[in-house]
Amino acid sequence: TYKMMPSQQVRSRLSSNDDDSTAYSSVASSVASSVSAIDLILDKFEKRRGFKFFQAAISIWAIVAVAKNLGVGKHVYLDPADEVEKEAHGLRLSHEAGDRPRFALVRPFARSDVETLLKSFELWDSARPCGNYKTEWNLEDYTVYGDRYAEDEHPIVDLVISFSGKSGDIEGYDTLSTIQELFDARNGWGGCFSEFVSFEAGINPEDDIYDHQPIQTNPHWVNGPNEQFRKNYRFIKNKGYASMIMMESDVQPQVDGWLDLALSEVKRNQPFAVLGSKYSGNSWDNFREEIPTALLDHINGNAIYNTTHPLLEKMVNELEKEKNTIFNAIPFDYRMSQMWTEGSKGIPSDFPFKSMIDPATGNPVVLDPKMNTFRQWYEEYGNEQPIKQAHVIENYGATNFLPQQVEGVPLVHGKGLYIPNDPNLHKITLVITDWQMDRANQLLEVLDNNDHPFTEVVVMRTWKGWAELIKQNSENTGYMSKIYSILFGDDNSGELHGLSTKVRIVDRVAPEYMDLCEAPVETEYFMITNSYHRVAPDISHLMFTSGDVSSGIPSKPVIPYTPSEMDLCQEHVGCLETVKLGREIYPNLDKVVLDFDMVFETSTRNEFCAYWKGLYGQNGIVLQKRHGFVDSPEVYRWIPHGPSATSYTAYLYSLGIAESLFEFSDKSRQGSRDIFVKVLEGEEESNYLLNFWKALPPQVRNKMKQDRLKREGEG
Repeated sequence: TYKMMPSQQVRSRLSSNDDDSTAYSSVASSVASSVSAIDLILDKFEKRRGFKFFQAAISIWAIVAVAKNLGVGKHVYLDPADEVEKEAHGLRLSHEAGDRPRFALVRPFARSDVETLLKSFELWDSARPCGNYKTEWNLEDYTVYGDRYAEDEHPIVDLVISFSGKSGDIEGYDTLSTIQELFDARNGWGGCFSEFVSFEAGINPEDDIYDHQPIQTNPHWVNGPNEQFRKNYRFIKNKGYASMIMMESDVQPQVDGWLDLALSEVKRNQPFAVLGSKYSGNSWDNFREEIPTALLDHINGNAIYNTTHPLLEKMVNELEKEKNTIFNAIPFDYRMSQMWTEGSKGIPSDFPFKSMIDPATGNPVVLDPKMNTFRQWYEEYGNEQPIKQAHVIENYGATNFLPQQVEGVPLVHGKGLYIPNDPNLHKITLVITDWQMDRANQLLEVLDNNDHPFTEVVVMRTWKGWAELIKQNSENTGYMSKIYSILFGDDNSGELHGLSTKVRIVDRVAPEYMDLCEAPVETEYFMITNSYHRVAPDISHLMFTSGDVSSGIPSKPVIPYTPSEMDLCQEHVGCLETVKLGREIYPNLDKVVLDFDMVFETSTRNEFCAYWKGLYGQNGIVLQKRHGFVDSPEVYRWIPHGPSATSYTAYLYSLGIAESLFEFSDKSRQGSRDIFVKVLEGEEESNYLLNFWKALPPQVRNKMKQDRLKREGEG
């Protein structure tokens, strides 16, 4: 057995230099717990006013360099405050270590993550990392997730803050020292952590890249996180930690004792190499069957890594071998899943970026086969099931989600936490484009079965279709009798009272593609769909930002969009034409918003429609003349005939108000869930073909009919 070393000695032991990386720890004066991390770091920059930037940089560099060269244990002492430091760590150092394992909770960050990281620590005050598990937690609270450690075997956990850059970086330096101050001020968050350790991965700025925009073409797009993970692992392993708990800045704790619950999962799942979570979001819902097995099964990088397991060592060795190859274009966590999938299931690894060119060959990427190596790993460790799924964390990645989706989950990894619509704050109308009454009926009759946000429904109908349908239903019983009474009876108010949601029926006077502009909406917002769809079973996921009433920041709808330069848009004639029309309004438009995804703000809709009609004519006659004769039903279906959500978005951007009204969310990164579900796809297709046929000039229709009869005769 050994006794815990005094605080500064432990820090000296943990912070010695590794390879070309630099590690240092700093001791700072205690600060009031009410001071936020953001305030602290802003205060540091405020104090530097009057210095030129290079003077400040040289000053920081000189302090660090002198401290290292004088051999003072690789520390930078901002304020020794020995008595305060001893008191702050007294509780954490008052027990013997014995044979208890030592874990590292690692929080990596780059310069772009500073604000998110600092704000995330504020959550630790309301959701404490550990609880007094002898009194505050029942045994069953732990057994849900794992097995509770006995007091004399409970792991010792250090908090390790990993900066991707180098010493001398002012923002990185200030962030590390700020978190140190918070750590000491909060007694290591209530005694949950033994030591504070800061580590610098030493990645050159030009190599510290994490940029999703060139994901399909730049093989270095994820080099920063990949290199930081490899260096974090080596640092943690070389310092003798038994496990590395990776917790990025966008991992949000939700319950007290989340660290203890994570440790209980470690105890239950031994032996393992990686313990974490698969993807829980909905970005893949519409094409899950097309997702590679390795991606479906992959454990997100926010996981627990058993540094004593030989399989993990082999995997990291392989990542290090691949760091200067095209394999490094694959995120480290996905690449590790590919290795295990290839070995355990015999599925060759597929390169995920089809447009990327291999710099070594100048050709499309073909991955070198490594199945024999990975198969040997599986034969050696497969019986242990070394890659395991935890329950203490759910991974939503960059996907947007609502609080009720993750209620009670101890840890949530995700960037987009929003709130559902509050009908007391925002009223939303549903506009339905209809052609035949029985089609709108299939949507309306199940509307009350859904948890939806709509306070009113407006059905834009074609009178002829409704009248013919009613005449065909002579019995007129039940729901149909209510419709009949509106059309032909005493009730001519145009409102349908058979549902809990108010329904208004409006005879359109313009073509159906003008419904977006012609629908008489009375509420603040509205959404639009057509009668071939139904409202999704659970539409409570319609998202809004939280806003801040006290600060005058309004809550606003979250609008999913597709980047206009994505291959998905570039290869689709309708998308290209939609973007083209949008850019006639706002040349810098870079978003495609689907009509069924937009939550239109009614007052700006009215202004936009007046503008659009001035540009393209009352019913888009200018567009009709521009398109001319379209001889392809597929092209006819997708080219815009009237106003669109994308053009509406372009109009708002042209006024400079788009982002004050809406929170735009990139579908390709944050995902989205369909608000409306198509249920009559075949009939919708037939309707488009019918409209296409009607739009053809008579002579063209006759020519096509003659050609068809001729082919049938020859057949």
